[in-house]
Amino acid sequence: LLERQLRFLEPFVEADQVGEPVKLLYRGIVCVILVVLHDFPEFLASYALRLSDAVPANCVQLRNLLLSAYPRDMRLPEPLTPNLKIDLLAEISQSPNIPYDHAVPLERVGLRTGLEAVLAQQRAPAEFASGVMAALHGDGARYDVAAVNAFVLHAVVRITQATDDAAREAAQRMALELFRAVLTGADPEGRYLVVSAIANQLRFPSTHTYLGSRMVLALFSKSDDVVRECIARVLVERILVNRPFPWGLLVTLIELLRNPFYSFWSHGFTRESPQIAEILTAVATSIHPADPPSTAA
Repeated sequence: LLERQLRFLEPFVEADQVGEPVKLLYRGIVCVILVVLHDFPEFLASYALRLSDAVPANCVQLRNLLLSAYPRDMRLPEPLTPNLKIDLLAEISQSPNIPYDHAVPLERVGLRTGLEAVLAQQRAPAEFASGVMAALHGDGARYDVAAVNAFVLHAVVRITQATDDAAREAAQRMALELFRAVLTGADPEGRYLVVSAIANQLRFPSTHTYLGSRMVLALFSKSDDVVRECIARVLVERILVNRPFPWGLLVTLIELLRNPFYSFWSHGFTRESPQIAEILTAVATSIHPADPPSTAA
């Protein structure tokens, strides 16, 4: 029922036909999700990624609401804790519950076998990447958002299911190389959707959040400024709306802004316009008010 409500809302939002009836429907959907989040958080945490497939791209707060769900018995560490080491958290060794076949959209576009071959080091990432975005776009005028999300989620699931550390690290290296190639060759819309799918993994402490965070940070450090700007946009726009914010999103963005290794403020896109610089400075100040960054060129 929740998924059908979201899919009914999507065409009106994307066509910018948001009259009073649509606004009323949106508020009703938010209220329903808030009730489920309060009374049945485990249910929402289990199905958040599937429901996110149906959320319109510009409904950022609604997506955050879904991705902020976490099991009732879990206590989230404070994201602003100095020198927080998420790899030392006990929950990082536990995978989130996904009680549905998440790979169905991936099979629909014919990418599951190739993706699994890349992760198993049986196929070159660059060679496979060349056809990924075309398959995710299909013959229609729009990308298959569910397939884009499944592409990333299935990679995360396969990596975290690896039986030993060596196999897991090898699969992660292959995935990183694949995502870099896909993002470099994608058009702006496709690039945004893939980065958004990776950011969707940044939820409560788990193997998926830890891997997603490592992927985001590695892609930022190893990619060109076009990809870096897209990563920054996706992360920042998700905290420019009202709370709640997914825990993993905050932890990753804080690391990106605070850690000098990533030289976030040295990249040109942070000073591209006064408005962008002002927004980024406000975000950084809200995260670490004692030491706001300089936006001088």
